[in-house]
Amino acid sequence: MSALAYTGSSSMEHSSPELDHERRFQPPREAVEDFLCAVGPFTEPLVYALDHPYAFTRTTYFDTEELDLLGSRGSGLAQRLRLREYAGAAQLTDAPILTGVRYLELKISTGERRMKARCLLSAEEANALLSGDPLPESSPASALLRQSTLGPVKPWVMAWYRRTTHMAPLGLVRITLDEELTFALPPTPGGAAAPTQVLQRASVPLLEVKWLGRGPSWLEKALQPLEHSETQGSKFEQGMRALFGGTRLLPGSR
Repeated sequence: MSALAYTGSSSMEHSSPELDHERRFQPPREAVEDFLCAVGPFTEPLVYALDHPYAFTRTTYFDTEELDLLGSRGSGLAQRLRLREYAGAAQLTDAPILTGVRYLELKISTGERRMKARCLLSAEEANALLSGDPLPESSPASALLRQSTLGPVKPWVMAWYRRTTHMAPLGLVRITLDEELTFALPPTPGGAAAPTQVLQRASVPLLEVKWLGRGPSWLEKALQPLEHSETQGSKFEQGMRALFGGTRLLPGSR
């Protein structure tokens, strides 16, 4: 099938919590291939840049000193605050290059439902966040920060992965496969795109399936064999466990 073209976004975006659903899986490679084969007739691959077809995502997670956002995981209304940046490579052997597109995102999840608000960031704003410097009070990013926390935030951990995306017509279903998932210390402003201070590498890929409204029957059927590999943990939680050596009882745990 032909690849879909990438389209830009406005400075601030919001998603409806009533219509936005998400399930996450960590299946073996064979199960991933079977799933992608099953949904292939109903979806198309999304290519962000034809000259750099291999897409990577760098996500830096923020929290307060007291880890208030991480602690929200036990409240039934989990919140995550992240700086999301994108990179691409012409070949898998090439070093990925950051595209210059970056967002500050606030994601709130309850069960399968999720809501996400995000705003575009300049390079200066991203560097300020990574350095712990204040943002201009009038900026959309500053407004988003005020929505998410009760106090100042700092970067804690970074997730890096190669992402393949498939979408159904009109964007009603979005499927992402994250491979080479790596957790590392937060990036240095102006440094390399890929992580340099690695904490942990995931042993299996992460498959995320998102849909609007009632899921189509073809998707429900394709998901059934994956149910045993479904995971409730987020990349944020995985990264924080890697940061604390996998031994710390994270806030919200019982």
